Amino acid sequence: MKTLAALFSYLILLMCASCGSDMEVLSPDKQNSLLLTLNDQGELFYQIRSENDVLIPESPIGLSTDVESYSFQKGLKLISTSSRTINESYTLPTGKRSHYTNCAEEKTFTFRNPSGKQMELTCRSYNDGVAFQYKIAVEDTVNMREETTAISLQPQSKTWMMDWLRHYENYYPERIADTISHSTEFLFPVLVQQSDKWMLITEAAVYDIPASHLTKEPLSTTFGLAFAKEDAEFTIDREYCSSWKTFIIGKNLAEVVESTLVENLNPPCSFSENTDWITPGVAVFPWWGNYLANSHIDTLKMYVDLAAEMKWEWIEFDVSLINTPFRASKEWETVDWIPEFTQYAKKKGIKVYGWDEIKTLDNKKGRDYVFKRYKEMGIDGIKIDYIDSDSRYAMKFRDTVCAEAAKQHLMVSFHGETLPRGHRRKYPNILTNEAVKGAEYYTFAGQRCPNARHNCTLPFTRNVVGSMDYTPVTFTIRKENPRTTTYCHELALAFVFESGWICMADRPQAYLNSPAKPVLEKLEAAWDETRFIDGYPGEYCCLARRKGSKWFIAAIVSEKPRTLEIPLSFLPEGTHQLTVYTDKPGEEMHSVSIATVSKKSADTLELPLNSNGGIVIDVD
Repeated sequence: MKTLAALFSYLILLMCASCGSDMEVLSPDKQNSLLLTLNDQGELFYQIRSENDVLIPESPIGLSTDVESYSFQKGLKLISTSSRTINESYTLPTGKRSHYTNCAEEKTFTFRNPSGKQMELTCRSYNDGVAFQYKIAVEDTVNMREETTAISLQPQSKTWMMDWLRHYENYYPERIADTISHSTEFLFPVLVQQSDKWMLITEAAVYDIPASHLTKEPLSTTFGLAFAKEDAEFTIDREYCSSWKTFIIGKNLAEVVESTLVENLNPPCSFSENTDWITPGVAVFPWWGNYLANSHIDTLKMYVDLAAEMKWEWIEFDVSLINTPFRASKEWETVDWIPEFTQYAKKKGIKVYGWDEIKTLDNKKGRDYVFKRYKEMGIDGIKIDYIDSDSRYAMKFRDTVCAEAAKQHLMVSFHGETLPRGHRRKYPNILTNEAVKGAEYYTFAGQRCPNARHNCTLPFTRNVVGSMDYTPVTFTIRKENPRTTTYCHELALAFVFESGWICMADRPQAYLNSPAKPVLEKLEAAWDETRFIDGYPGEYCCLARRKGSKWFIAAIVSEKPRTLEIPLSFLPEGTHQLTVYTDKPGEEMHSVSIATVSKKSADTLELPLNSNGGIVIDVD
């Protein structure tokens, strides 16, 4: 009898294991797993594993609407499963690499609720993470209330995440999840360290629905999802297709920092024509040094001369700030010297992009007028400011603007902006987004400005998921908000931070007279390859970036000085000349020391970094 009972139990376990595997999606390398389960009440749960570690324990998922028949929380039954293997490659003109591979295993599970309505849950597993997405079709008027997705972390999980702020210009403090008592709303992305693994949680592909943020009760380790505050409840039009709930997973930080999972979860480029007209580059940014610089053609020409001498490609000309420092005016429409200025820039080989506010461009008539005038005046791009929203309206606005701008061959930057969610794959004319507390804060008296700890966190959080318009390399120490970072820390930011338009914010003489001018003249805004060398969030970060056959290595450090060991094995075999830019002892805030060393690719370079310091290495 005992033998029969043991056999029966074994068969039950075998059947359960078989059922579980039917609702599991394994990554191509079999290391990452997204597992779904249904309990006896028809409630749906998911679990995320990496190797032998449970990163997200069994947590509920589902949808809730104001119409019971279109809610999917209880009484669910699995009615079908389909699967496919994704294996594709594509290129983008901006980013941490130029060639992207999108390889995943995908399963779509269709569930029926007690009313007979169906919900599709598409799950993907990649070698660098997992993701899932909801989809339902509706025939009636239905308001989406919430995605009942919970994200449960292990107790004592270490996190780096931003408290909710409309424009995403805040810090990513290091905190233990279940000790946070003063904040209840947080923004993506969230970096998590637990079970000897790293995980970056975010969302991807948000176009015609509001974006989401996270909520959490004090001292809890379980997060919920909430839509933008403007759209706590919104109407579904025929179909609801959610964002991809995205979990980038790594055994080490390199696998997180180098990931392109967010782009891979977005649809392909929407342009039928080629994208050769999309040209990322380094830009000069007159506004930082003089709020009224855009009002004077001679001042702007001085910045064009700077860009030309530095071998940079762009100038940001804040067209709508003519005769006003902060908010858009219409004075540019009657200024007669703009075509003269753009022709001057063109003759010097410098392209121009403009600036305006969403209030001007939130209607087709306004966009048609501005885009047409820009092209007539010789302006090839636009920065759009003061969006400051995750609402459905704002997400649709970005989608519409990018499509219409592409028809005019205009490149786009979004400022006063939400987190990028991989949109540059669909719209490669998006060259950068803000959503970062950057160097503009040095110009605001009384504001907390960026510090080295903040800068050393951004490569592991914000900049993982898309181009970041930080406006770096501000050598000048401003009296309004003096920086605490060293000269070489500022220099390194241009190489550590990735942006399709790198807006170099300082005044012309700061660059023209810089001992680091030779390496700044070689600066790139789009990279063929990025290698994470070493680092830890908030403490230090060292990256290597390649354009063609040319390599650069850059590192920044926060308060604690340290010595970096940099293996050079990623370089081509042989001997290389390395020009090393480090802080000059005793003059760390104002100058740089330059040395040339000869190293083989089999060598390891050992370099000390000062407190709040940095290094840049130009490899020949």
